[in-house]
Amino acid sequence: MTLSNRSNIPMIRSAALALVLAVAVQFSPDARAQSGGMGAPTERMCILLGMLGVQPPACRDEAEPGLPQDVLDQLDALALSIMPFFNYDVAVSAGWDTILGECVESPMGGMGYHVHNMDQLMNGHLNLLRPEVLLYAPTEDGSMQFHGVEYIIPADLWTEPFPPEFLGQELEFNPNVPPNGIWALHVWAATPNPDGLFAPFNPEVSCQYAVGED
Repeated sequence: MTLSNRSNIPMIRSAALALVLAVAVQFSPDARAQSGGMGAPTERMCILLGMLGVQPPACRDEAEPGLPQDVLDQLDALALSIMPFFNYDVAVSAGWDTILGECVESPMGGMGYHVHNMDQLMNGHLNLLRPEVLLYAPTEDGSMQFHGVEYIIPADLWTEPFPPEFLGQELEFNPNVPPNGIWALHVWAATPNPDGLFAPFNPEVSCQYAVGED
């Protein structure tokens, strides 16, 4: 199913997002490369993101325990790169425009809608700044709230005898995704997950307002 632009973000969230994007331009990947580092969200960015009700890992009071510095640096870079996708329409325009499946929820928590970039999905390569999937859940006002990303390698494209690894984590095999399953890693880059940054389900994510689903 290809999505139409249906988000209806309230004015205060739109204003905060505009400010975040204006600041984020100063910390584009090109600018960070010229400065010799990947960079991290500034305190101002984190405050503005808080106005949107989101907390990327780099803005949280405590880093994910046990993660090495190189992974933390990558998470900082990811937090910057996904800022535009707090606006669902921007994500659609950028190529994340295809929902496969329904809004996912279980007793362990939710995942939301899996909004795919089909070109990225089918190339078989993981790219930190171009995740295969963006995770959104509908809200009461009709907008789509961004929660995180998912990195995916279709099983048919992985020929090694061991699981793929990314961000210091082994991807988890899900045999239930056609045609022959996928290797997947969730990263809750926008909504803190009490079960862990890389846990498959997030108790803070709900499909309560999914249209046509109970």
